[in-house]
Amino acid sequence: MSVPKPKPMIIYGHERPRVGPPLPARSGVASFREVATDLGITLMPWQEVAASYLTARGPGGILRYPEVCIVVARQNGKTALMKPLIVQRLLEGKRIMHMAQIRDLARQMFTMIADSFEATGHQHLLPMRRGRIQWPRRGGGSEEIILTNGGTYRIAAANRGSSRGSANDLVIIDELREARDDEVIAAAEPTLTMSKDPQMVYLSNAGDDNSIVLNAVRSRSGKDPALAYLEWSAAPGRKADDIEGWAEANPALGHFPSVLASLEKAYRAHSLDGTMTVFETERLCRWVTTMRPSLLNMGAWNLSGVPELGVGRKVFMGIAIDPRSWRASACIAWQTGDGIGLRCVMDVPESDVDVIGQRIAELVTKYRVRQVAYDPLTDAQLAKFVRTPKPISGQTAANASFTFVNLVEANRLRWSDAGPVSDDLVWTARQNTDHRGVYTAVRSSDDRPITAVLAAIRAVWLAADKPVTTPRIL
Repeated sequence: MSVPKPKPMIIYGHERPRVGPPLPARSGVASFREVATDLGITLMPWQEVAASYLTARGPGGILRYPEVCIVVARQNGKTALMKPLIVQRLLEGKRIMHMAQIRDLARQMFTMIADSFEATGHQHLLPMRRGRIQWPRRGGGSEEIILTNGGTYRIAAANRGSSRGSANDLVIIDELREARDDEVIAAAEPTLTMSKDPQMVYLSNAGDDNSIVLNAVRSRSGKDPALAYLEWSAAPGRKADDIEGWAEANPALGHFPSVLASLEKAYRAHSLDGTMTVFETERLCRWVTTMRPSLLNMGAWNLSGVPELGVGRKVFMGIAIDPRSWRASACIAWQTGDGIGLRCVMDVPESDVDVIGQRIAELVTKYRVRQVAYDPLTDAQLAKFVRTPKPISGQTAANASFTFVNLVEANRLRWSDAGPVSDDLVWTARQNTDHRGVYTAVRSSDDRPITAVLAAIRAVWLAADKPVTTPRIL
């Protein structure tokens, strides 16, 4: 008799946000759930939690949170959350404006809301004229729903002029991460001035340094009692492939089988093509420093790896330290018959510069290193442990980055024992230094040092340039 195989354990996304205020004591989540059910929507646990903040009530029965910011990974049900909110507020006679950087996003929601009023039992709220129902206006640029109870719903582009002249009780701003200046807020806030119970709702996934408006809202988290900032995101210390982090950022995980399959596919694709910043912001909902292009294609880098690689006679070293994380790396490079060989010989977490320096000195002796390259802005303390170190910064650093990428893409670089470099490359971007397309390697996330990549680039630069100066150990 065969033993049945155990069913695989289902991983469910977290229903509570990783960042957010305590769950409200009073809310209208029960009636919100009823509206959702009438619309054919079964709310997921995380949506009910979010709804409890959206409908939370304070003293006097007014909304507890005049501002609610919901930051969650893509494709987790933000649209299904907004639909009952909009319908519920319309039934209460509220005036609503929905803004988005890409107007079509708001238009898709408008179409769903208009369809629901035309097809459900709410037709009695649509005004009559000369014996005919005045259906929602659907013309491009004039979309609007007007109800006899005073409720209105219109959409607008997220810019200063689009909302002029309107008065609202609820403003929804979609894809807030795309707002690069304060114009969208400057346009929306005045429209709520005359409301007795106003609310602004922001929707987004994580942003980068250019997400000016979202970053400003996020900076008020935990400080402004009028703001409920809710963030479903992977904890900063989790690796990109940690499924627990996926569950933190994707609350729909487990409720729909397609979510896990989509995450796995996206992780593989972004890992290979060097666009992990996209996976970070859209799927893990973590902030990145920049959305600049990756330094190089990971497929080309992976093809350059070999199981074993003998070290050449003329060896050069690159070193790098990150003072914030106290991570230090050292790589060696040498010329081969048809290019450059590379190996990572040190990658350690260590806060004692003397300990790191002594280790570098030992490696210089072990591999008979001819010269050591470093960045004078960050690595000067380490450079003191070798004679005649070579500073690399500015234009030289850009040239070194360019050379490194060209050697990899031309299949003229071979590496072994360089796992830390591979890991760091996923987090390394190109930063243009001038209009000619010259670039240098920079980190794509403030939380992720790239010391191994920087050390590798410096070592390869020395090996490619054939320097002859020999360092002496102090």
